Amino acid sequence: MWQPSEQKFAAKRLRIYISAALLAVLMMGCKGLDLTQNPAAVVPLSGAWHVDASASDDLRAFTRAPTERRRAKLSVREEIRRIGLGSGLAFVVQGFQVIDADQMIIEQSGDSMGVKYIPGTYRDVTWGDRERDIWRVQAGWQERDLVIYSTAKGLRVLERYQLVNPQRLRLDIEVQADGTNRKLTRFFDRKR
Repeated sequence: MWQPSEQKFAAKRLRIYISAALLAVLMMGCKGLDLTQNPAAVVPLSGAWHVDASASDDLRAFTRAPTERRRAKLSVREEIRRIGLGSGLAFVVQGFQVIDADQMIIEQSGDSMGVKYIPGTYRDVTWGDRERDIWRVQAGWQERDLVIYSTAKGLRVLERYQLVNPQRLRLDIEVQADGTNRKLTRFFDRKR
């Protein structure tokens, strides 16, 4: 039989574990990026860019449904909710047309950029932290890389634009959706 002092000790230990777990969850959910308003050097992204499909990752592999072995284990309730909501990845691919665009026409200014995706629509991105529809969007620079980090409930999209040379743009995309993490690298060449 437990003594009163043992019960107090166990209760205190339980509170510490719960507090630590909650702190860890909060820290994971509040992942922020250290972005600046200006790149470390001039990074001219303006221009017409065409995808180099042979150098880029396979889009079919990126959008393919995960096998059961690779998908994170979900509780029955989470799995029912996931099925009811539909595919988060399909939602991301539809909303982030950079994933499957053949061309991009970028107009860059000191505090923002506009991108026309072909096929697709026009997107405007302003440096800083913004709310746009369901998304919280952080955009800015890490050294010479343009980073756009978009989060919504259960969804995360990280885009990293890196100018390899004046004629070559590397775009790394990381997506967290449907209980999986996916990465895609695309290369674009500047139209001359």
